[in-house]
Amino acid sequence: MVIHAGRREEEEDNFQNDWRLYCVRGEVPVEGHLLEVACHCSSLRSRASMVLLSVSKASMYLWHGCKAQLHTRNVGHTTANKIKEQCPLEAGLHSSSNVTIHECDEGAEPTGFWEALERRDRKAYDCMLQDPGKFNFTPRLYQLSSTSGEFVAIELLYPARVTDEVNSLPFLQEDLYTVSQPALFLVDNHHEVYLWQGWWPQDCEIPGSAHFRWNADRKCAMETVLQYCREKNQKKPPKSYLIHAGLEPLTFTNMFPCWEHREDIAEITEREAEVCNQIILVEDVLARLCKTTYPLEELLARPLPEGVDPLRLEIYLDDEEFEGVGAYRKKALEMPKDEYEMLPGWKQVNVKKAKGLF
Repeated sequence: MVIHAGRREEEEDNFQNDWRLYCVRGEVPVEGHLLEVACHCSSLRSRASMVLLSVSKASMYLWHGCKAQLHTRNVGHTTANKIKEQCPLEAGLHSSSNVTIHECDEGAEPTGFWEALERRDRKAYDCMLQDPGKFNFTPRLYQLSSTSGEFVAIELLYPARVTDEVNSLPFLQEDLYTVSQPALFLVDNHHEVYLWQGWWPQDCEIPGSAHFRWNADRKCAMETVLQYCREKNQKKPPKSYLIHAGLEPLTFTNMFPCWEHREDIAEITEREAEVCNQIILVEDVLARLCKTTYPLEELLARPLPEGVDPLRLEIYLDDEEFEGVGAYRKKALEMPKDEYEMLPGWKQVNVKKAKGLF
């Protein structure tokens, strides 16, 4: 099977680009298939085999990444030979095409291979030629959510998985992007673990309570990620990083067979997340979310500090500022905490409103 970009065309109207690039997927030859990706060097994956097909020349490069597993190479051979035998119209070929296959490995590509991709740039993808690791592991993916009323981690399984083989690129970008947002995913890449954070939809107004629940979920997710890392290796847990939708680093996006940068999502994320264009350690963000005391000035400013409950700002004041005798003689609620807590709820709200804390 071949999954093409674009739409099916009739033979007389078949005007495809001369070169087309496909990522080989499937873990056994009988289930092998090709996924069309952008014909550019940024689409190469060191853990995959790729097929680069010329329509006009009826020529094909079967490229193997330096970390591609032996069974991945075998699936690549099978799919390339099927293309040669069947000459599918959707790939721009015709029944009379006599396709030639040229096999090459990452690091030893002929000039024609790079000419087909328009330029040679190993920095455009996560090239692993200099990485001594074997990469004999299968990435794992979990969705973290409390929508059921309990915070749980649900593992997503690759439909074509083979349990006794390494499944190098089992997941797709759509696994993250097509679920209800904002979403949280734990992505285990063995050497490091990522916490992927989604975005707030822009087509509706989000109440403050929803933001607070979201921050509570984020805190649970971060605690889960750190515990997961400790369980993986108690002596030397892998590093865990928080990344934001639309601003994913190359090391993350190259865990997937293909990745489309979403500028619309990046714009949303940049507006709403602090230092979101940086790779941040999960433990550092969690430390900020667990902060329990803030100066009055920060609670009166907008936006509020990350993780603060907008309906209970008074709980973040220390005793001195609560009573209005803190730094610079700033006035907060001007009464002791125990006296405030004795007030009925409606009076507490009125007191907070009068002081700008509601």
